Parts: sequence; C-alpha cells; structure tokens
Amino acid sequence: MKKLFSVATALVLVGLLAGCATDAPMSQAAATSTPTPSATNPYGGFPVDPPADTEVILTVKGSKTLNYTMPQLKKLEQFEATLDEPFVHKTQKFQGVALETLFRAAGIQPTDKISTIALNDYKYVDTAENFTASRGFLALSRDGGLIAMDQGGPVRIVFPDGEKYSTFLDAWNWSLRTLEVTK
Repeated sequence: MKKLFSVATALVLVGLLAGCATDAPMSQAAATSTPTPSATNPYGGFPVDPPADTEVILTVKGSKTLNYTMPQLKKLEQFEATLDEPFVHKTQKFQGVALETLFRAAGIQPTDKISTIALNDYKYVDTAENFTASRGFLALSRDGGLIAMDQGGPVRIVFPDGEKYSTFLDAWNWSLRTLEVTK
C-alpha cells in the first residue's frame, strides 16, 4: 500500500511538473504550483523517484491498445541520436524506440491523427506520418542514464537534428503517458 501511495504521489507531482513547449496551455493553478526553472534543473522540477519496473509508463492506442513498462520498451529495437536538446540548449545523446515501431505495433496508420498526451495533460495532435517523417522517437535514456521524471522523463518524444520537427517544439512532448489515435 505504501509503494502504491508513493507511486501515485510521484505521478501527481510529475503531472504538475511535466510539460512540453514553454508556451503550452496551463491552468492558473498549475502555473502557480509548478516550480520555476533553475540553473540546476531547466525543467523546473524537484527529484521524483522513477516508476517501478512493473508500472505501465506508456499506453499506445490504435486499432489495438498496448501498455508498456520501461523493461518492455527497452526490449524493442532501439534508435540512438545525438542532438541539440532545445529546452536546455545542450547536445545530448538519446536512446529509445522509433515512433514508427510503436505505431506499427498498435495498428496506427500513417494518415491517422495522433494525440501525444503528457502526465500533466499537455496534448499535441498531428498525423503519424509527420512524426515518422521527422524520425521522431520515444527517448528512454539520455546520455546513458534514465531520464529523471522531473527532467522530462521517464519517456519523451525527441527528433534528430536537421529533421523538420527538430525545431518545432510543440511536437516535443516530455513526460509522455499516452499516444492515441484521435478522430
């Protein structure tokens, strides 16, 4: 029971801290309770324990629904890219799973509109094809380590340098919880 409480507490805290582009819509309550960026953490959070290995961290909904834990995601074919992380203005190496792999497994078609939804309910909608054309991937690690929840983890969408969406910050969704087809 104690572990369930701390996981639930962590998710609530991350929900308040997570987000994407700095101009993303945010309620007044969330705006006043979210810590501001600092020199040590540009995302504005404070340390939160990572999810347990058995905890579902991502749901992908297409013609079928798939729930993934971190170990399950790590078993999928990995993609790696060193890129300029636009939120911290620093070159970082990300490793993860191509969005195309996740879309295919869930039966998502290129013309399907996809909602990417973060733990704090930040939502971005675009076609699956636009994500894959820019070689978007679900980052599972950064510079060889897990991505802390207070720094945009445990999973987030990133795009390699030079791709169309590498500078389109609305599509970079951090602390991602759901990818789903939207009507």
